[in-house]
Amino acid sequence: MKNFMRIPMQFFAEPGEGQPAGATAPADGVQDPTGTAPQGDGQQSNNTPAPTGKTFSQEDVDKIVAERLARQQKKFDEKMEEAAELAKMNAAQKAEHAAKKREEELVAREKSVAEKELRFTALGILEENKLPASLVDCLNLGSADACNASIKALKKAWPEAVTAAVNNALRSNTPPPYSGGNTQKDTFLQGFEEG
Repeated sequence: MKNFMRIPMQFFAEPGEGQPAGATAPADGVQDPTGTAPQGDGQQSNNTPAPTGKTFSQEDVDKIVAERLARQQKKFDEKMEEAAELAKMNAAQKAEHAAKKREEELVAREKSVAEKELRFTALGILEENKLPASLVDCLNLGSADACNASIKALKKAWPEAVTAAVNNALRSNTPPPYSGGNTQKDTFLQGFEEG
């Protein structure tokens, strides 16, 4: 009965207060003279939480690796095809091909920058109209005119949708408990009414 409430105080001691740094006391309260904790058999103890996270089966890993390899193979094949075409060209054709490639890259960059600018402008307009910024994903960001038209439609539809949602939430078929329209009788109150 004496050991029933026994707490090994070495668990609460700081290193340097009765034990060397890095030493831990065993559960039975007897300190290991080497200052090291006993090594387990490689199994997780009950005190250690199981690792959390997504686990993949071998099939999932194989599928992911196969998809990645297919993408890399496609890129490699495109580069090899382009290199073969360049080998067949003369100097003038190579220069023309390089200029065409640079122009395509510039057009793609300009389009990307224009989309980002339009998105930023649309976010500003949504903020001015006190609409949620997450609605920017619902807008048509293809051109400025299309974006303005979709913002106008959104400005008109948003208040209507909010009003309808609030009215649906407020409309209820059952009255709240213990109100005048409640048909359920409280047993405590029935005792006062009867007696």
